[in-house]
Amino acid sequence: MKKIWAILLYIVIFTFSFSKLVEYEVDIAYTEVNFTGNPVKAMTLNGGIPGPTLEFTEGDILRVTFNNYMDVETSIHWHGLLVPNDQDGVPYLNTPPILPGTSFTYEIPLIQSGTYWYHSHTGLQEQRGVYGSIVIHPKEEEKIEEYVVVVSDWTDEDPVKILKNLKKDGDYYALKRNRVQSWEKVLKERRIKERINGALMRMGPMDLSDVGYDAYLINGEKEISLGNIPTGTSVKLRIINAAASTYFNLSYSKGNMEVVAADGIDVMPVGMDKILIGVAETYDVIVESGGVFVATAQDNTGKASLHVGKTSMGTAEHNKYNMQEGNNMQETDSMTSMMESSEVHDSTAMKMAENDMGHTMQQMPEKSEYYDFLKARESTEYSKILGERVIELRVTGDMESYIWTFNNKALTDSDKILIKKGERVKFILKNETMMHHPLHLHGHFFRVINKHGTHSPLKHTVDVPPMQTIEIEFLANEEKDWFFHCHNLYHMKAGMSRIISYDSEELSKDLSSKLSWDRRWFYKGNFSVYTNYSDINLTAFNSKNTFSLMGEVSYEGEHEMDIQYGRYINRNLSLITGFNFEEDEDGEIDNRGFVGVEYLLPLLIESEVKIYDDGDLEAELSSELQLTDKLQFNWELDTDGEHLLELEYRYRKWLSFIANVHSEYDEGVGIRINF
Repeated sequence: MKKIWAILLYIVIFTFSFSKLVEYEVDIAYTEVNFTGNPVKAMTLNGGIPGPTLEFTEGDILRVTFNNYMDVETSIHWHGLLVPNDQDGVPYLNTPPILPGTSFTYEIPLIQSGTYWYHSHTGLQEQRGVYGSIVIHPKEEEKIEEYVVVVSDWTDEDPVKILKNLKKDGDYYALKRNRVQSWEKVLKERRIKERINGALMRMGPMDLSDVGYDAYLINGEKEISLGNIPTGTSVKLRIINAAASTYFNLSYSKGNMEVVAADGIDVMPVGMDKILIGVAETYDVIVESGGVFVATAQDNTGKASLHVGKTSMGTAEHNKYNMQEGNNMQETDSMTSMMESSEVHDSTAMKMAENDMGHTMQQMPEKSEYYDFLKARESTEYSKILGERVIELRVTGDMESYIWTFNNKALTDSDKILIKKGERVKFILKNETMMHHPLHLHGHFFRVINKHGTHSPLKHTVDVPPMQTIEIEFLANEEKDWFFHCHNLYHMKAGMSRIISYDSEELSKDLSSKLSWDRRWFYKGNFSVYTNYSDINLTAFNSKNTFSLMGEVSYEGEHEMDIQYGRYINRNLSLITGFNFEEDEDGEIDNRGFVGVEYLLPLLIESEVKIYDDGDLEAELSSELQLTDKLQFNWELDTDGEHLLELEYRYRKWLSFIANVHSEYDEGVGIRINF
């Protein structure tokens, strides 16, 4: 045994003595940037967005020092790299944070090649600019012209404010994105039956994004050119989606892109007319120079383009191509955009479209064919001798409350997922929401089980489409704790993450609260003044708890107020308790306690049932109908015969003009201030 250990030690020493040490130093600092005509303070790496490309060769030792010149802590995660656990870069889980005014040096032996990237895993810093690319060349590499292409999304708005706005209203940015799902559009497109069928199943309209971005970038620019490449040259584009929450449709004006690698791993070459690239995925493609590469946001709200050498098309033709790529969907809905996302994904997209339109909606997600275009170059199958652990993770969430979870539990409500070294672990990922979710596992590659069976591709990030099921399988060959999460930055912070552990199932609340913001408190409210009465609504809430105050005051002396606590169970059900205080115009007071439930009915009608301490039972129904982009009809009806009808015109997010009919206070007009 001693002889064996001596031989192994000799091999390790021999290997590392011939490894090349490649060093970089990167400064993380505040820098003013201007992508939209509006100067904004960003977080940059060596003064730029994205940060520098870190280039290595397989077998090298990576040594990178990050200097934090900001007044907040930061971190760096090596996305897709197989690293020692303490170098993974998830602060408080496996690597210390880089505190203000300090430096941290990562040192990683590189045992792989391919296209990868690095980014902050602290707060929402990734959205503010802390990301960059990694290229690891194989020891023997085919000589070909190549370029790194980092696509990303940009907002001038503070990302923390964005999350607060989404918590107030999951559709907060729909108007900015021109994606308000109104009945005007339903009627215009003759989709009445489809919308009603979806609402009967308590499913809101599908949407492809939830943040309103100000720009989309390639290597930090809206449009760039590689003009020094002779026309007709084969060029490898190393494409990285470093966006915080945007999927991109990738296309090339000269025709097919030949996909040769996915998430850093070589695959059997396949020609693609279009590719849908999920958040945090990478693809290597080979194109013929002389064309335009375009990355169009999946919801078609913008694009960025790259001229690969001198384009062979004339100016008019080039402008026509860009116009088609960027604007061809503005008069159609977001589902049509999805259906045109990729030639390979057409069947899946059509099923998704049919599901959303009510034709073939199933209660449970169906098996996805999403990645069938990818085939590994050699068998990726694990030995059947190994034991298998199967874990089902339902991808769940609530767009209205902006709560994103696995199995209806956010990170702070869950234990670690315990696995054992040496076993095959299969995750069955069932997306029960109407949004895409890019799921990433740290420290491991997994097989995405597809039609190619033993040659299913290896990836580190997988997109799980709406109402679809994807199975992944990985070898438990590590130790300690690793993060698994949705790489939509806002979904992750809202709770959609887990810790995969080789050690212990117990998850401390202190750690989970550092990794997720699902227990963080948010606040919203509105105050309305009409000619017939006034009202106020104030709410403090997190993923599980809601405290609210609702009051009405007439100008004849009547007033009513509810103080209420709610416990969130799932997107359809909450339990409530509280007190009702009421005084009529004659000064008669009636104060009562109550318990009850709130439940979402078919047709997206909200119901509330209360039992008061004097034995009275009261039920209330309410709903909102979006008539046009800015005009909304609201109604309430209860078993006491009271009703409210409102026509609301949303002039600004914070200001609405209201006309109402109230059974107690007659008709009136006024304004509502939202905050």
